[in-house]
Parts: sequence; C-alpha cells; structure tokens
Amino acid sequence: MSSATNMIIEMLSGVLRFFPNTMIATLFVGGILLGKIPWIMASIGGIVITIGTLTLQYVLTKTIAGLEMPGQTVIESCSLSPEIKGGNYMPIPSLWVALSSFYATYIFRNAVNIYTQAPTRTTKAVSSVMQRKGVGLLSMFAVLIFFLFLLVPRYWTNCETVMGIILGLVIGIVGGYCWWAIMNACGPNVYPDIHGVMIGINPGSVKTNPVICAPKN
Repeated sequence: MSSATNMIIEMLSGVLRFFPNTMIATLFVGGILLGKIPWIMASIGGIVITIGTLTLQYVLTKTIAGLEMPGQTVIESCSLSPEIKGGNYMPIPSLWVALSSFYATYIFRNAVNIYTQAPTRTTKAVSSVMQRKGVGLLSMFAVLIFFLFLLVPRYWTNCETVMGIILGLVIGIVGGYCWWAIMNACGPNVYPDIHGVMIGINPGSVKTNPVICAPKN
C-alpha cells in the first residue's frame, strides 16, 4: 500500500513539475492536428515567455551572486528541463510560475471577452447568449481555482522562492495579457479565442486575406 501511495505521489509530482511543458506541447501539437490557430498561437506565446524568462535568469546570474540553488538533486526535482545535468537551479524569476500564470491569464482574459461580448444580430437568442456567458464565467472561476491548486503545492516543493514567484507572476500576467491583446489585434475575437466560442458567433471572421496587426479604433 505504501509503495502504491509513493508511486501515485511521484506521478502527481511529475505532472505538477512539467505542467507548463505539457501545456506548450499539447496546444502546439493539438493545434496542428485539429487546425486550431488559437491553440498554436497560445503555444507560441508560451515559447516567447520561456525565452524571455530564461534570458532574464541569465542576466541575473551574471549580475547578482547567490541567487541559484546548487545541487543536481534540486535540478532533477525542480527544473523544467529533464535532460539538464550539472550546474545550478535558478528560481528567480520562476520559469514555472511565469508559464503557468501566462496561460492562466491568457485563458482568463479570453473568458472575460467571451462573457462581456455584446450580442450580434445573429446571436440575439437568449439561450445562446446565456450559454456563452456561462462558458466565460465558468472558465474564469475554473482557471483561478486550478491555478491556485497548482501554485500552492509547487511552493511546498521548496523549488520556489518568494521573489521568484513574484517576478514570475509579473512576467506571466503581463505577458498573458499582452499576448492576448496582440492576437486580438491580428484577428479580433478569433486568434486569441482558445475556447473556440467566438468563431461560432463570428462566421467568416477567419480569412486567408493578409491581416495587418493593429489596435481597433
């Protein structure tokens, strides 16, 4: 019984540790296989956040001493890179928190857009509007609860520091909001629609014609 419990704990620990990696890979592969542009763009956003966070980590290691956590055990328990060998683990800013909060913010912002979108001439039916608003509201609550459900256990693993979490949250939240805004500028209500709801009430909004990414007037 004890061995089974330990196996379950190890499996959950692995899921928790590599959750951001799983999100990036799942959205990218799923987006390609299912032809979902919003999923692919969300995955690319995660890659951009990863590059930016790792760059900031590198800069901090070169300018401030004592921020890294030494030891191969720490790397194997905390790092998002399973193949990494040697060196130290850098928790400031936290790449795990940055990516997780990026996706939480991106999905939350899109849920807000779904909830607040004004009905069009083709979607005035009360049942249709209420269903859309229900999806948006449920998604907002679910994202917040799920993010906290992941963040608290992650903090308990001692892989994170308070400063790393704070900086990671700033990067992820700002990055998620800005990436959603960029996608919405390129394809209003369509390219950022990771839920796949808005395309249903905006038929014909995805076109092959060139699109200039610019804020709406």
